[in-house]
Amino acid sequence: MNPEPYVWHQLQNHAASRLRPGFADRVLRVARAGVEAAPSLLSQFLLCAATAAACFAGVALFQAHNSSIENQRSLAAWQDIASATSDTGLGQ
Repeated sequence: MNPEPYVWHQLQNHAASRLRPGFADRVLRVARAGVEAAPSLLSQFLLCAATAAACFAGVALFQAHNSSIENQRSLAAWQDIASATSDTGLGQ
């Protein structure tokens, strides 16, 4: 027997001795329960749609807020320009 297959055989035997009886059955039972307990495709889609809607709403609110601030700045700048031109008598 080559040393490598012999070593693998020893490791496999050692690992098998460390596992409690029924390990494979427990793993399969948990795996099957996990598949049954997994969320449905519809619920995953609904969660995705709700997340996208929340992100869109956040972006829309952020854009509206920034647009409002920019409009206020522009209006204040135009008022400064209008008051400066009315003070110099350019309108006469």
